[in-house]
Amino acid sequence: MKRQYYSETNERLLTYEEVCAVTQLSQATLRRYVQSGRFPAPIKPNPSGRAVRFRIQDVRDWLDRL
Repeated sequence: MKRQYYSETNERLLTYEEVCAVTQLSQATLRRYVQSGRFPAPIKPNPSGRAVRFRIQDVRDWLDRL
């Protein structure tokens, strides 16, 4: 069963793979967009961990601005 990630406000958090599926971008392109500031920066759900996630609302807002 796939784990659901939530922030403190119980908002769904997306992985790179999920964001790529929604935006139809490759991971390489998404990473370039994040690095250049053209896409919202991910957050770290666990400050001491390596995993990063994207807030679903940030992704929706980005898509709305296209």
